Amino acid sequence: MTSTSGIFASVLGGAALVLGIAYGWTARDHREQELGALTDRIEQLESSNAALADQAARQDDLLAIVTELETALATALDEAEAARQATPVALAEPEPSAAEEPETVIATATGLEFGDPEQGEAVFAQCRSCHQIGQGATDRIGPHLNGIFGRRAGAHDGFNYSDDMAMMGSDGLTWTIETLNAYLENPKALVSRTRMNFAGLKDADDRADILAYLRQFSASPQNIPEAAPTAQAREVELAPEVLAIVGDTDYGEYLASECTTCHQQDGSDQGIPSITHWPTEDFVVAMHAYKQKLRPHPVMQMMASRLSDEEIAALAAYFAESE
Repeated sequence: MTSTSGIFASVLGGAALVLGIAYGWTARDHREQELGALTDRIEQLESSNAALADQAARQDDLLAIVTELETALATALDEAEAARQATPVALAEPEPSAAEEPETVIATATGLEFGDPEQGEAVFAQCRSCHQIGQGATDRIGPHLNGIFGRRAGAHDGFNYSDDMAMMGSDGLTWTIETLNAYLENPKALVSRTRMNFAGLKDADDRADILAYLRQFSASPQNIPEAAPTAQAREVELAPEVLAIVGDTDYGEYLASECTTCHQQDGSDQGIPSITHWPTEDFVVAMHAYKQKLRPHPVMQMMASRLSDEEIAALAAYFAESE
């Protein structure tokens, strides 16, 4: 009996040992699993924190960019509003020094004055990458500037102007000392979507100097007392009796039907220059220039060649008064 009890106790002890070892292994595996799970969770949290930090950094960068853009927009709006409210102001005439007399020429029609053309040539260096002027000048990124005074905006033949510049020319914008001064000061304030990428000359003296320089390359600049536009030679020298013909407007209206197949009766400019409200003398001279083939438009040459002096005068009278 004692032997059986000893054996039974030994079996129980062995079983307990085995169960203890098994439990220890199970507990160890469980702890390792928990530790692995915690390690994975920590790595996920660290990765999430890194992503959040990166996102925060990008948000800071974006906020800085937005702030910079808002500041630039506010500045641009302020400048645009100031330019919109600004009007060309007569420049104060500098007092001449006792040592020398001023050499500037005053354009009394506008109150603006021309500066020093030699200084203007130096200022024009800012423009040379886009514009040429002088003998042999050709169009580049911008049109050449020979004869700019008195020229209608967007009207230089062969140059592809922006739509807004062409529209302003059709509306009557002509380059005079006043309009050039305003355009040089702030191009986009005068022609809102001009393609000229130039911020403008803010210094009034620089503008006065460059206008004096440009003036030298215009044969008959506008608003210059010593070279009035009326002094420009006509394309055709006509006999006084031809210019003196008084046209019959009723007859001119009858003849005008061929003209209005191309030219707009309302005077609008849709790719073809308007002839409505032309001064009669300008109309007569232009038609005789076509008639003598001095103007190189074959259709107009043909049309003008069929007209007598009286018929040209009649058309001139009709279109000068046409509504």
